Amino acid sequence: MRRIVGAMVLVAASVMASPALAAMSAINPALSQNLAARPKKVVLLPPQVFVFELSAGGVPTRMPEWETAARSNLVTAATRLARESGPFDVVPTPPLGSTDLDTLDAHIGLYDRVAQSVFVYGRGDQTAWAHKKNEFDYTLGPGLAFLREQTGADAALIVLGSDFISSGGRKAAFIAGLALGIVMPLGQSFITAGIVDLKTGDVQWMSFDSSSSMDTRKPADVDSLMRSLYQTWPGPR
Repeated sequence: MRRIVGAMVLVAASVMASPALAAMSAINPALSQNLAARPKKVVLLPPQVFVFELSAGGVPTRMPEWETAARSNLVTAATRLARESGPFDVVPTPPLGSTDLDTLDAHIGLYDRVAQSVFVYGRGDQTAWAHKKNEFDYTLGPGLAFLREQTGADAALIVLGSDFISSGGRKAAFIAGLALGIVMPLGQSFITAGIVDLKTGDVQWMSFDSSSSMDTRKPADVDSLMRSLYQTWPGPR
């Protein structure tokens, strides 16, 4: 996957920084009104989470090794916690040829844009857009149906996000700034997980979480994150 999740980085910057926020969610009414239709088997697509180090001056540098650790942590946590809490069975993405990989990449990019719309409009938090909470017509189209054929999964689990982690120099600058009455942000993470029906491409559920203290390189932090996201999944476990 070659795409940096631009929309999610922009959304991350717009979310109020705090030590931890309860996960927020947006749910397709068709799913919440018919829990029997919840997917039983879900294929986990490769997480597209990008990790940056913030310099003392606030300049972000992408850190590929940190991304590898973060993505591995997310795969492990998403799979294990689904098995333990029972919302659905999670299977990995199967080996794919170049054509299917290009299709997968394109649809993750499309989901990136759709996720931004769901975050802004689909939760019905703004009066002008309250109707979108019920008129939940977000879709990627049927282009990922081949994964249903190859895995037997009903839906795909897509994880996107960004994590900005302060360098030692920025932490020192933060302490120095406090002495002068200046407060600078130390970092921010924003992660979203969503379920997409593989037959229709319709978005069924999305959950979002933001934190100024989480470190996606740490398995315990990612476990806590995924547990919080899964808790917004509709219906009994």
